[in-house]
Amino acid sequence: MATTPTEKYDWEDKERVDVELVEQGGYKDRWTRRLLKIGVEARGIQPVPDHERTDTQYSKIFFLWFAWNVNILTFSAGTLGPVAFGLGLRDTCLTILFFNLLCCAFPAYFCTWGPKLGMRQMIASRYSFGYYGVIIPCIFNLIGMVAFSILNSIIAGQALASVTTNLSWAVGIVIITVISLLVSFCGYNVLNWYEKLSWIPVLITFIIALGVGGKHLSNPPPAEPATASAVLSFASTLAGFAITFSGLSSDFTTYYRSDVSGWKIFTYSYLGLLIPIVTLQCLGAAVVVNVPFVPAWEEGYAGGTDVGGLLEAMLHPTKGFGKFLTVLLSLSVAGNIAATFYSISLNVQIFIPFLVIVPRYVFSIVATAIVIPLSIVGAHRFYDTLLNFLGLIGYWASAYAAIILIEHLLFRKNNPANYDEKLWNMPKRLPTGLAAVGAGLCSVALIVPSIDQVWFVGPFAKTAGDIGFEVAFGVSAVMYVPFRYLEIRIRGHV
Repeated sequence: MATTPTEKYDWEDKERVDVELVEQGGYKDRWTRRLLKIGVEARGIQPVPDHERTDTQYSKIFFLWFAWNVNILTFSAGTLGPVAFGLGLRDTCLTILFFNLLCCAFPAYFCTWGPKLGMRQMIASRYSFGYYGVIIPCIFNLIGMVAFSILNSIIAGQALASVTTNLSWAVGIVIITVISLLVSFCGYNVLNWYEKLSWIPVLITFIIALGVGGKHLSNPPPAEPATASAVLSFASTLAGFAITFSGLSSDFTTYYRSDVSGWKIFTYSYLGLLIPIVTLQCLGAAVVVNVPFVPAWEEGYAGGTDVGGLLEAMLHPTKGFGKFLTVLLSLSVAGNIAATFYSISLNVQIFIPFLVIVPRYVFSIVATAIVIPLSIVGAHRFYDTLLNFLGLIGYWASAYAAIILIEHLLFRKNNPANYDEKLWNMPKRLPTGLAAVGAGLCSVALIVPSIDQVWFVGPFAKTAGDIGFEVAFGVSAVMYVPFRYLEIRIRGHV
């Protein structure tokens, strides 16, 4: 693809900045300079100054989120409505639609902060959680990202293994994870280029699967009337899928021009999240309710443990071409894992601040070394892992989103000028974080009795269903206001 003079200038300017970062970090060497020359991004968590925010290809954020979510894991999350919560197809799809309309708005809004602040998501969070306090949500964010990478690796490995008996789940996991590493290793430019293209064959494959197996989806079996408890519990799981993107949203928008319309970035991001999530989750629900009536699907599904095998069974009527399409589906998660590895590499530098001198791409290798063995170990408990993980991960993300929203809208007056980028690594000039951490801890007291998990059902949840997501958001938002006012009064500044 030819580049315009502006794009060429931007690339060269970015390369110069990366070289400066290398020299400032003290890790200048021939290997690093060679990587920079071929386009590998070195910049880590350092804020991007306004004059270096030059990217005007704003549609890239749409394609990033779209490619991130056009994959088998999104399909799998939709199957949980009928499989885990006993919901019929209509109730499952309505829950998917309305709760994703809400939950996708949070990460889409946080994407608008990148161009205005030039800060990665967890760096911007230091302005409410403080230099040290932000380590707590950063730990939860890291756990969530690693867990998502594990789930994606498992399901992709299953899909690859379903194509041939000569390939095990473990080998499939390694193949997918290494491909993801190569993309995330290179950083911003290569990642965006990959995400802009990778969704096309995957979407075509899902359309073919729908065309081949659609005749089995026309008459869904009748279902028992949905209970409020089942709907809210499934909704909590959906929240764990979508709202957790909040912890890494602006990681991918910090190079955009600061004068871009916030509505433009929000719209691109919101649609990039909402369209694939709602569509594929509803497709997953439609397929799984019909599995008992299609013997070939039931055999591929292997008693509810092999979603990759289920998709291979759907594509099987196309013979050898179906196996090729299944391989494409398995590769669909590479875009998700690669973008997640990218954010993991940034979060590690925030979690352990002195590691800021280490090049960002090194931590992509570390993430790969962690994800591969854990994926292989957990491969045979995919559904249990998916259900428990998505149910839990939404609680902290909901509290986190509430706190940084209140800080931004109430205390920072929705004004980027109230974020002094020079303070990003000055613990004494940033908030103490006690107000944010205190508000989050207060919400725990009500979250626990409100959750409905396999290992624990709280007294509130026994009658209302899992409302931990809603409680976490409400309590954290309410408690943060007086705590933060008190902190500002004592310190004399925000």
